[in-house]
Amino acid sequence: MSKALVITEKPSVARDIVAALGGFREHDGFWESDRTVVTFSVGHIVELLAPEDIDPVYKRWTLDTLPILPKEFKLKQKAGAAERVRTIKKLLKRRDIDRIINACDAGREGELIFREILEFLGDSKPVQRLWLQSMTANAIRSGFEQLEPGELYDNLGAAAACRSRADWLIGMNATRALTRRLKGRRERTAWSAGRVQTPTLAILVGRELEILAHLPRPYWRLEARFQANHEYAGIWFDPGFQAQKDQPDAADDRIFDEHRALSIANAVEGQTGTARETRKPSRETAPPLFDMTSLQREANGRLGWSAKRTLNSAQRCYEIHKVLTYPRTDSRCLPSDYRPTVDQILQTFAQRGAFRAEARQLIKQGMQNTGRTFDDSKISDHFAIIPTGHVPGATLKGDDARLFDVVARRFLATFYPPAIWTRVERVTEVAGHSFRSRSRTLDEPGWRTVLGQTEQEDQVLPALVPGQAEAEGVQARSLEVETQAEKTKPPPRITEARLLSLMENAGRYIDDDDLADVLHEKGIGTAATRADIIENLLLKSYVVRIGKALRPTVKGIRLVDVLRRIHVDRLASPELTGEMEYELREIERGHITAKEFLEKMVDYTTKIVERTREFGYDELYPNDEALGPCPGCGKPVYERSWFYRCKEDPNVDPDQDCDFRLWKDKAGRYMDRGTVRLLLEKHETPVLDGFMYQDGRTYSASLMLEGKELKLVPLEGSVGERAIDTPEYEVDDTPLGPCPRDHGSEIVETPTHYVCKSTIERAEGDASKPCPFTFPRTVCHREMTRTEAEHYVKHKRTEMLEEFISKRGRPFSATLFLKENGRHGFEFAQRTGGGRRKATGKKTTRKKGTTRKKTTRRKATTPKKVAAKVVRRKATPKASKRRTSS
Repeated sequence: MSKALVITEKPSVARDIVAALGGFREHDGFWESDRTVVTFSVGHIVELLAPEDIDPVYKRWTLDTLPILPKEFKLKQKAGAAERVRTIKKLLKRRDIDRIINACDAGREGELIFREILEFLGDSKPVQRLWLQSMTANAIRSGFEQLEPGELYDNLGAAAACRSRADWLIGMNATRALTRRLKGRRERTAWSAGRVQTPTLAILVGRELEILAHLPRPYWRLEARFQANHEYAGIWFDPGFQAQKDQPDAADDRIFDEHRALSIANAVEGQTGTARETRKPSRETAPPLFDMTSLQREANGRLGWSAKRTLNSAQRCYEIHKVLTYPRTDSRCLPSDYRPTVDQILQTFAQRGAFRAEARQLIKQGMQNTGRTFDDSKISDHFAIIPTGHVPGATLKGDDARLFDVVARRFLATFYPPAIWTRVERVTEVAGHSFRSRSRTLDEPGWRTVLGQTEQEDQVLPALVPGQAEAEGVQARSLEVETQAEKTKPPPRITEARLLSLMENAGRYIDDDDLADVLHEKGIGTAATRADIIENLLLKSYVVRIGKALRPTVKGIRLVDVLRRIHVDRLASPELTGEMEYELREIERGHITAKEFLEKMVDYTTKIVERTREFGYDELYPNDEALGPCPGCGKPVYERSWFYRCKEDPNVDPDQDCDFRLWKDKAGRYMDRGTVRLLLEKHETPVLDGFMYQDGRTYSASLMLEGKELKLVPLEGSVGERAIDTPEYEVDDTPLGPCPRDHGSEIVETPTHYVCKSTIERAEGDASKPCPFTFPRTVCHREMTRTEAEHYVKHKRTEMLEEFISKRGRPFSATLFLKENGRHGFEFAQRTGGGRRKATGKKTTRKKGTTRKKTTRRKATTPKKVAAKVVRRKATPKASKRRTSS
């Protein structure tokens, strides 16, 4: 009997399919029934050849070998994936397998994983596509009844391949070219650049330069208290104010002259004036359902979570707990034929679970906003993230329980009536000066009831004339006027929630949802990839996370600065990168071909390499704008690549020339041109923020020039938040199980680790040696869930896990095992011809008394060639001097 081979993206999905269909027998690496064989990949198990795999000449990173433009993109087996590849290959060769079912994730990346496996193994059997929106047993069985021909997804596969190859072309070539030109002698890491990561970095750099350029400016605000038929507060404002582009700090309620502020306060206090007001009702419509990006923004704003943490939790709620639909979606609507399913979910919620009252109320009053929510025209490959109707049990804890609560409440709130507010605008005029009072009073909470957001936001302003929506000429007496001295602040740093919105809208600051819908197809990355883009910037040390905000490092700022100076604008342009993402969507729709797209990418890559190879530092940093006089020799100071220095004298030996330097990296803060100009003029700066101690704590300080020496004077008590390398999680007080090392104790959670309870108790005063067991909650940039930790504690090892990220930024899979010292080690998948291999962290040592085998190294060059190189160096002293000046 012929059978179908089902290939899933990960083992957990394979087990769910086996459980839903039933009748399977488990074998080594696959399951089999009378009609179906099910096996799995572990994410990407094949990858594009690296440059050095294509030709050994590319092992050395040199400019003369660029650009690298393969005639064809070939694949290779990923390290550690031999066992998976061998199993799938063996199953594909079976004579009873006559068709293949693609059960990888329903999206661009899942399509790529599946198609690359078949391409690598050279199989051409007919393919069918399983497209799942939910991982419940009923949804899986329904999906297998509605399999579609794989050819229907050829355009999606083409777009996926184009995305992968474009990233390879731009990433490999740009990274090598920039590293060769920018890497310092003491640097060990590459200057990584990429199609989507670099424009994302450029968004953060643009805001950081605005912050660095800001100089605090003192101003005053006036707040008065008035008595009419009730007491209320008002803020002075200028009714005739008009915003000016050259005065970004100005506002209608700011006074930049202290004497004027005090004179207004004296003129108003104790005087009687008149007040007028308008009172208008305002409807606040319920927010739409979540897509992945909006859910990540909500979780960052409300819970302080990173985008990656939210994505991981949503994926578990989908795959493991079966309580949410497919999370990696960019749609916020539902298909029109999904109304009966929504009705059934509401009935389930009304009968049991934590939302019985809200669901019953919704059933009783009827659903609103259905036209906006059930809209086929706004459905992409997947619909919005909603509950599946499966009521969570006791296994849903911690992050996953909190995320499910956020999604379930938004799902219910979407169909609730609007919240009704009364907006009050009141102006009180005294002695020719105007004071404004505003309030927004919640009259009918509507959908806010579901979210628990029913508190008042402003001062309550009763009507000046009871029962009237408008009033004029009502007497009000000034009781007191308070003068508040403040200073202007720079724009806030971009939070992860804000960055996700900017990525979605190609760098544009857009708060209008309708306009955002028009632009989101030209965003940076996709709903499925934006979290990884942000994490990659953190991994490459281009960005640090401080609280909820993301701050570019000096290295990140320098990269974007150089790209803009050499006019590789597209690589640092969110808008142009958004256009490229739009073209990938056009490939999915069949409007342009993969060949047309890749030809553009080849031309683009070639231009990046040519521009990077050819630029000269004198061209990037010309002596066209002096920033001030050198405190050492008095000559004008100019910007260079790594620092600011006075103009070089060609008639003076470089060793005898002035050695004044202001390095661009000062205690983790980028020294921008404005700061340097002020420092050279006044020899000191006001208090600046953004400095960082080596342990990651941020602080404020002023800078002082004493002669040619730059001194940093920290502001006492200014230590702020720490730059976060390791995320902190919610703590569940329930023990995970007995400690595998200290059998009289248990393993418990801390915000960052799973540790032995006895360790915590001993740390609180016991001087005895603590239990050595410790297991991080984040390993190689991957969250270790409680379920995985419980398995580790019980069995002293995990199952094979994927999505770890190496120090070089590459994903890998591994099993974690408990070592004798209480820490974890890595066990990687079987290599061809051998067993599993372990990484224990131990150094290889040579036994005492043995001798090391002698090896003869072949000299890379002959003595004559070496001598020739020395002669060339002596013949071109200007080149050495140019390097020094940059």
